[in-house]
Amino acid sequence: MIQQLEDSRERAYEEELLRHRLIVNLSHDLRTPLTILRGHVTKLNKESMSLEGQNSLTEINHTITRVGDLMDDLLTYTLLTSGKHPFGPVSTDIGRLVRASVAAWYPVFEEKEIQLDVDLPADETFYWEADPTWMTRVLDNLFQNIIRHAAEGKYANIVVDLETEQIIVADRGPGMDNSSYERGAGIGLSTSNYMLKKMKLKADFTSNENGTRVAIGRA
Repeated sequence: MIQQLEDSRERAYEEELLRHRLIVNLSHDLRTPLTILRGHVTKLNKESMSLEGQNSLTEINHTITRVGDLMDDLLTYTLLTSGKHPFGPVSTDIGRLVRASVAAWYPVFEEKEIQLDVDLPADETFYWEADPTWMTRVLDNLFQNIIRHAAEGKYANIVVDLETEQIIVADRGPGMDNSSYERGAGIGLSTSNYMLKKMKLKADFTSNENGTRVAIGRA
């Protein structure tokens, strides 16, 4: 009986390793055809064509980018859950980290004509024992979801709340119950939640048809 349990655990472990290996290999293998497709789109963009044709090329280009992003998210999640993604928690100045992330994303929000409403105190802050790279990735995911799924709301509210020691990110998009949001944000949100849990943090989501609010704080 004990031997059977050990054999079962070993098979499960080997199957998990195989799944991870297949995902990593698939992510790498798909990059070449995506690169080729993007090259053809670039060539076609130089040709004379109708407005409808140009719109179709733009949509194809966006889809290629989206598939690439999904592959990145899937690969990151696979590496995380297999313990192969570097993790180095240190005492992290959260105010400074959020300000740096917002500054990096500001041109993207500006390009999409999204009004930024920020409250990021410069003179005071708080600290979490967190991996700065992982925290930046979590914020990148939240900001990216606003760009992808809530840009029509033309608004983003980003707050570092000193009193509650939380990071708050809100938008005026269609809400997470919207099917396109659910389909597009799944892997990225799973990755972010895994990272936050590892850092003893959590994300509380409030969402309806008027927008989504995410509050990140200690678990």
